[in-house]
Amino acid sequence: MRIFILIAAALAAASCTRADTGTVTFGLAAPLTRSYGENSKLGAELAVEEINASGDLGGMRIGVRPVDDGGEAAPAIQVASRLAGDPQVVAVVGHANSDPMMAASTIYNEGGLPALGTSATSTEIAGAGPWIFRIASNDSANAAAIARQARGFGRRIGILYANDEYGNSLAEVFRKALAQTGAQLVASDPYLEEMKDFRPYLIRLKQRGAEVVLVAGLEVGAATMIRQMREVGLAARVLGGDGLESLTSMEGNYDGTMFGMLYHPEASDRARVFAERFRRRFNREPESSAATSYDAVYLLARAVKSGARTRGQIRDYLEGVGRPGGSEPFVGVTGPVAFDENGDPVGKPVAIAAIEGKRFRLVVAGK
Repeated sequence: MRIFILIAAALAAASCTRADTGTVTFGLAAPLTRSYGENSKLGAELAVEEINASGDLGGMRIGVRPVDDGGEAAPAIQVASRLAGDPQVVAVVGHANSDPMMAASTIYNEGGLPALGTSATSTEIAGAGPWIFRIASNDSANAAAIARQARGFGRRIGILYANDEYGNSLAEVFRKALAQTGAQLVASDPYLEEMKDFRPYLIRLKQRGAEVVLVAGLEVGAATMIRQMREVGLAARVLGGDGLESLTSMEGNYDGTMFGMLYHPEASDRARVFAERFRRRFNREPESSAATSYDAVYLLARAVKSGARTRGQIRDYLEGVGRPGGSEPFVGVTGPVAFDENGDPVGKPVAIAAIEGKRFRLVVAGK
């Protein structure tokens, strides 16, 4: 009981924190040992370097404190408690995944710490509370774009979905979107990311004549699945959400795999400039997680520039972005951000890309 009392006291104290030192500190929560988590950290670091070099904050500087949430709910709660209890942290960039974002949201709401999710897309996050916002569009928009693409490759569609917040959310809204296309759903099965053998699922999909398979999960499970699809002779087109983007960083041939992207470097002039700067600074390709973190830092910096210093002032500023009585929409490298009453961006574009080697080609521009 004493531990919970101490945590509650720390959260209560932290909710009143203010950036008085000349440096405004944002926490950054992501699975830092995964490719997309590292990209998230690098995107935020690039934004910090640019903003501080510009002097645009009138003498104030910003800093980012990265913490590793492992991409899972339990460590995310510990991470959120640590950030909420740190009086120097006035906002959080992240989390990058839906399960951690949902798990941490209670801590942020109770501790009065605004969190600006980056690539967490579950529809459930829209109801996560008044201190939770996000840069990425939710799975409803993503699934609709993916479903339209899936129907173009065949009528018989199968779904394999990770049994977590992200996988369940994407699969559910994909089924609803698919129903509007006249396609036939031949199977829909859950899986765990750490599974090593997907062959029973894949053989059944082959027997049922699946022409397209939606993989609603992350790159680790998808990589195993795609290799085993070839082994069992399932010649179906693989589609997925933004969780498949990191396949480009893994060993193996995933050419032709298509996925919905939260950002593409050819989507706009602003996106191209960011990609060029990112490649020059880090000698690697930017993933969507880098772009969403970059935008999150810039948006939080805009709040600071407006005069917001406390956690509450930053939350209030975010609530008004693109809304009557608030500030104008934020235009980032991932597209425009104007929040609805749930902290979700309205009308964010979703691009469709196809993997070609270690890069990806834009198939459908976001709209």
